Amino acid sequence: LLIDMSSITPQTSVDLAAAAAERGLRVLDAPVSGGEAGAIEAVLSIMVGGPQEDFDAAYPLFEALGTTIVRCGPHGAGQTVKAANQLIVAVNLQACAEAVVFLEKSGVDLTAALEVLGGGLAGSTVLTRKKTNFLNRDFTPGFRIDLHHKDMGIVTDAARTVGAALPVGTLVASLVAALRAQGDGGLDHSALLRGVERLSGHTTV
Repeated sequence: LLIDMSSITPQTSVDLAAAAAERGLRVLDAPVSGGEAGAIEAVLSIMVGGPQEDFDAAYPLFEALGTTIVRCGPHGAGQTVKAANQLIVAVNLQACAEAVVFLEKSGVDLTAALEVLGGGLAGSTVLTRKKTNFLNRDFTPGFRIDLHHKDMGIVTDAARTVGAALPVGTLVASLVAALRAQGDGGLDHSALLRGVERLSGHTTV
């Protein structure tokens, strides 16, 4: 049983499973979400594609790595859900970055603002995990812009294949690509803040 935990296109996972079956091998696509912290704490979310019996066989291994473990469907389904995850994270990060610049240019206490926002409907795992990055302008990579650029390519291509419109996602993908072109590809994806600062004429450290 081969468990592929990389983030690749859904079709690649389908093709891999078919090629493996010809050689008598079973495959699960099982990409994860939760970032470096989630991996260290073994609290990853694991989205799995493949037959139920193979998922059941691999479940004890998944339990050692994460806390949210879900079979999402047949081969490729795990990668499809991971692509959606990366879309949501990127759009959320961009919204947080825009809010940070808006708040700072308005003269609001940013620490207080992010605290209260985190307790309301605007609160999210992204805001909780990346708040310190925003406050300290610390873009030490946990998940690099380069990798998120790759993932946004996956989700936009997959969406095009199935005919799903991603008007906001496509725009954010362009902003991620622009940040990478400006030399920030090695920074944490919370560095989307730097792109908003540049567009706003705000100080970028």
